[in-house]
Amino acid sequence: MEVERQPDIPPVPRPPWRKPKWWLAAGVVLALVAAAVVVPTVLRSAGRCADGVTRTDTGECVGVTDGSYVFAPELAEIQGLVRAENEAVVASGEPFVSIALMIPMTLTDNDTTPVEWVRHHLQGAYVAQYRANHDVATGDRPLIRLLLANPGSGLARWQPVVAELERRRTTSDHLVAVTGIGLSLATSRDAMVRLSEAKIPLFASTLTSDDLRDIDGLVNMAPTNAAQARAAATHVKANTRTAMLIQDDTEDELYAKTLAESFSTTFVDVDHSFAGQTEFFDSRLGGVANTFLQMVPNICTARPGVLYFAGRGQHLLMLVAQLVERKCKDHPIRILTGDDLSVVAFPGDLARRAADAGIDVRFTALAHPDAWRAAPAEFDAQSTYYLRDQICTVCFPLLFRNDTLDDASAIMAYDAVLTAVRTTRFAGKPPGRLVSPEDLLQVQNRLHGENAVPGASGWLSFDGHGSPIAKVVPIMRVQPDGTAGFADIARS
Repeated sequence: MEVERQPDIPPVPRPPWRKPKWWLAAGVVLALVAAAVVVPTVLRSAGRCADGVTRTDTGECVGVTDGSYVFAPELAEIQGLVRAENEAVVASGEPFVSIALMIPMTLTDNDTTPVEWVRHHLQGAYVAQYRANHDVATGDRPLIRLLLANPGSGLARWQPVVAELERRRTTSDHLVAVTGIGLSLATSRDAMVRLSEAKIPLFASTLTSDDLRDIDGLVNMAPTNAAQARAAATHVKANTRTAMLIQDDTEDELYAKTLAESFSTTFVDVDHSFAGQTEFFDSRLGGVANTFLQMVPNICTARPGVLYFAGRGQHLLMLVAQLVERKCKDHPIRILTGDDLSVVAFPGDLARRAADAGIDVRFTALAHPDAWRAAPAEFDAQSTYYLRDQICTVCFPLLFRNDTLDDASAIMAYDAVLTAVRTTRFAGKPPGRLVSPEDLLQVQNRLHGENAVPGASGWLSFDGHGSPIAKVVPIMRVQPDGTAGFADIARS
């Protein structure tokens, strides 16, 4: 069958705007390429605060910087100093390595540490860095860069920060150690375990928890809670024969449990005993103040030479408020506790009332500048010079006129960085390469005896678990205005 032929239909002319042009086709290709490159970049930058620093879903900027990115307005001045010293190190052309200070630098309402604690850590670390680079008494090579690592509030974002620190071992930063940490939290332990697995040495500043002693590569500047309690017990045994223990019995409160066990073991002997039974309370439950009110009559009856409070500072304030109203005001009350009280604001009104009621509150501290004057033989004068000299323009008192050493943060951070520096320079210069983190791990085992580190918080001779041996422990006393004054010195 023959198909009927249709008449030819002339083609319809394409409108001018639809005619293909080479430049338009090229433009489409370029646009697609640009979209493939720019869009992901924009999306990434939306969560990026700076090189090595990212923005979290809570708005915090966490990560690692050389000081060029400022984590908080209160840290701008000190971060500027760190950045300038880091730039000078690089510009010198001399071999250098980097040491990181890792502490939370963006605080929220959930943090118990004040921003002053953070700033003082940075200040102490910077003074140590400056001394390491300009005072040949600490050695001279390699030079030291200081990286600032912010794992966020409560160290909750430690994972990306630790990953960034691991990466910087093999970059031009030459990271060899991490200092700081500072807080005895579960997140702190997780971060340190990961750093330990990565063979990065750790030099902790203010960690006191006893359950961190099993982390390889960790060296701690601070005496453990158990060591502080032993020092406190030994100290009071010289002038009292009886004690009474008040203990937070919360199941997960390891701090209180450690203090209680260590104090009890050290205090009790043939000549020293407890008056009355231990008074327990549970800080998880409501009515803690009411519980303390019920304890007061037993305290009055026992009339102990000292009350040892194994608990947190915020709860001690409640106990003091109840003791102010006790009936046995003829019996002076002496209270001794751990260093947690150092981070609690003691209300001036309560402190005055306590003093008027014959209540003397003391606590162990990690360090205090008054100890340098009270017991100069316990400290190396060169190690404290950069923190105490009033004329030296690069020393703490003139650099940071509005800040103080009293909370121990700057002193402990200074010691942590200088110990890392000493370890680095003890490692020497391996043939054909810079010192590595593994080299520092070898040297850590030698930091004892004749190789003890002269720290501003006291001589640092470390045991096999990285804890300081027989270190001095300042005993602080709450003054009638609520501030803490140096009272005495003990030994851990």
